[in-house]
Amino acid sequence: MKAYLDTNILVDYVWSAFFSEEKEKKSPSYTLINKGSMGEYEIFISFYTLMEIHQHFTDYYLQQNAIKDGFGFREFSRVRRNYVLEENQLKTVSELVENLRENEYLNYIEPEMMTEGFFKTIIGYVRGYMDFLDAIHLRTAIDTKCDYFLTKDGELRKRAQDLIDKDIITESLKISSVSGFLKILKETTSR
Repeated sequence: MKAYLDTNILVDYVWSAFFSEEKEKKSPSYTLINKGSMGEYEIFISFYTLMEIHQHFTDYYLQQNAIKDGFGFREFSRVRRNYVLEENQLKTVSELVENLRENEYLNYIEPEMMTEGFFKTIIGYVRGYMDFLDAIHLRTAIDTKCDYFLTKDGELRKRAQDLIDKDIITESLKISSVSGFLKILKETTSR
C-alpha cells in the first residue's frame, strides 16, 4: 500500500520527533510515520513537501527572532524581511530537510519524475477547488500511483473528494485523514 503524505503531516511529525519532550511523541502523525518505517505501508513525499518544510521551520525561527526584538505575532509578516536565520538555526533547518530527503523510509519524488502535462492538469484542480500547492501534492500522489493521499486538512480532503466525485480526477486514489488511515492499517494488519 502506497500513501503520499501532505506537508502538514510531516510538520507535525517533525515537531513530535525533534522538538518535543519524549512523553509527547505520541501524535498520530508520529505513529503514522513510524508504521511506515516498520514496513506497514510505503511513504511518499516530494520536493514540494521539503520546500514547504524548509519554509515552515525558517518562518518559525525568524518569528522567534522577531519576538525577541519585541515584535508581536501579528507584526511578523510586516517585519519578516528584516530577519535572516542565525547560523545555528540555518544549520538546524538544513539538516532537518536533508535528513528527511535522505530518510530510507520516505520515498522521495523529484520534480522531473512528474508526468507530461503535470502543471496543466493541476490548473484544472485549482479552478475553484484548492490552492496551488495542495493541487501539486494531490497530482504528485496520482502520478506516482499512490493508493492514498493523506492530509490533516479537512477542507483539502473535502475538495479532493469533490474532484473525484465529479470525475475531474478519474485515477484510483483514496483520500484519508491520519486517524482514518491508521484505522485502515490496523484492520489490514489484524487480518
